[in-house]
Amino acid sequence: MKNLTLCVIIIIALFGASCTSKRQITYLQDIANTKAETFTADENSLYKLKAQDVLFVKIVTSNPEVNTLFNISEQSVQGGVFNNEADQYLKGFVINNNGDIQLPIIGKINVINKDIEQAQEVIYTKATEFLKEPTVYVKLLSFKYSVMGEVRSAGMYRNFNNKLNVMEAISRAGDITDYGDRKRIVVIRPTEVGSQVFRLDLTDKNILSSPGFNLYPNDVVYVEPLKSKSFKLNIPVASLFLTSISTLILILNLVK
Repeated sequence: MKNLTLCVIIIIALFGASCTSKRQITYLQDIANTKAETFTADENSLYKLKAQDVLFVKIVTSNPEVNTLFNISEQSVQGGVFNNEADQYLKGFVINNNGDIQLPIIGKINVINKDIEQAQEVIYTKATEFLKEPTVYVKLLSFKYSVMGEVRSAGMYRNFNNKLNVMEAISRAGDITDYGDRKRIVVIRPTEVGSQVFRLDLTDKNILSSPGFNLYPNDVVYVEPLKSKSFKLNIPVASLFLTSISTLILILNLVK
């Protein structure tokens, strides 16, 4: 009976170890519940345009005929996005190695190392040399990112907004699984001088002002597994083994 009791205690202990606590699955745990808090992102964290980025640029006036002259194709966009990835490179504007885009009639405009709003201002200023009170729209088309590790739908995704943060990226990937460690998120960012790595703790409110919180094109988000994942995965096998042992002990005791 002592052996049987020991087996029962071990099984209960294994069950307890396999349980996931509320603190392991709760985001931003230390945000106060009783007052509003403001977290400001570092202005330097805004993405600066680089060579080979692809921009959508549209210049609009009150004259439809003029619009046709200043835009590659009025039919290239439906519902605010390009029809497919090939359209991005055929009808978008690729920033060359000198940092320029070549717009119809307007010509070359340098947008390297500018964020989207700054690029829009530069293009607007240049457009006013040809047009009266134009409206300029600029979007970044080549915003790809990857989400890997302990998420429900890992893969490469496209972002058609000018901004994206790590929590939005994880949400699009179906959220973190029960085996994912919300305190150990890695953002890998390729740069001209190598890869930059940020480690984020999604349970800590301070990530809202971290330079790795807002994602850049080609970033990779990796959600690390909990240290107990392998243990949890083996619990059914261990439970079956211990149950078999306890059954065998019980039979032997009955035989005796």
